[in-house]
Amino acid sequence: MTKKITINIIMGFLGVGKTTSILNLLKKKPADEKWAVLVNEFGEVGIDGAILSAESGMVISEVPGGCLCCVSGIPFQVALANLIAQQKPDRILIEPTGLGHPKNLIRSLMSKEYLLHIELKAAICLIDPRQLQDPRYQQHETFNDQCYLADVLVANKTDKCNEQDKETFYQFSKAIRPRKSALGWVENGELELAWLDLERDDHRQVLGLNSGHHHHHHSSDEKDEGLKLVSLVAGQDYQAFENQGMGYYSLGWLLAENQVFDHRALTQWLMLLDVERVKGLLITDQGTRVMNLRDQVFTEMPTRKLQYSRIEIIDNKKINKEAVERALLACRLFIK
Repeated sequence: MTKKITINIIMGFLGVGKTTSILNLLKKKPADEKWAVLVNEFGEVGIDGAILSAESGMVISEVPGGCLCCVSGIPFQVALANLIAQQKPDRILIEPTGLGHPKNLIRSLMSKEYLLHIELKAAICLIDPRQLQDPRYQQHETFNDQCYLADVLVANKTDKCNEQDKETFYQFSKAIRPRKSALGWVENGELELAWLDLERDDHRQVLGLNSGHHHHHHSSDEKDEGLKLVSLVAGQDYQAFENQGMGYYSLGWLLAENQVFDHRALTQWLMLLDVERVKGLLITDQGTRVMNLRDQVFTEMPTRKLQYSRIEIIDNKKINKEAVERALLACRLFIK
């Protein structure tokens, strides 16, 4: 009998550090195992998949457009089937969008059709402990349900936390039933490899009464016709993409390699943006950079040369596309 493929879901709300955590796990991968990653994002531009690919050198599978939790759709089935057929991995790490509800994803992976080929192990949820004292998160159904459905609950970004945050995290965690298989208190997404092999508890339930109902608006005319990864046509300098759902809006751009940004102008503009989240891989006059903005904290790091620049803005209010696009494009260098 062919050995089943192990699957872990690595979930968590916007900007909590899922991508960094997966990169750290990939660095710890046993040499005799082949791993694969399936990424879904709320936006259409595919930032996390591009970051994972650039930093790990792996081919990353993506379900674009922010709705991996709508797993009855053909895009998810196609992506998972293709990944298994083409890469034949021993383990798959699935990173759902931070705004996605994991209940239906878990239910789908536990269906008879999948269980012939896969074994679903522990689901890991990352949270920023500071979020537990913020009403925006306390009252958000998806945030709570991610925490309740997880087998392992991990506090990340703990270098920015105080003793009260730590106490709140452990009190919150210990009140959840069934008890978590493990709790983590980590910095920089340093997940323990052993957590991946913990068993999944079928008795974990969501907190909200309405969690079975999922409302999501697809900005494109999507009728489960298959995967649609974004790209540019020959001669096209850039293209914008929009999405909305779960009370959030995303606006992203894909820009051709010849669209080089002035690093200083770009970073100054990003630091002044008053939005929930910005992430991007951008070609600048100082090289290609991974850029991140969350809670008005801006970070960046160098990465390898890429074919496109990608940037995405996510906020809980509608974004003025014309104004933001004008400001973004003004940060380009015009090289003759």
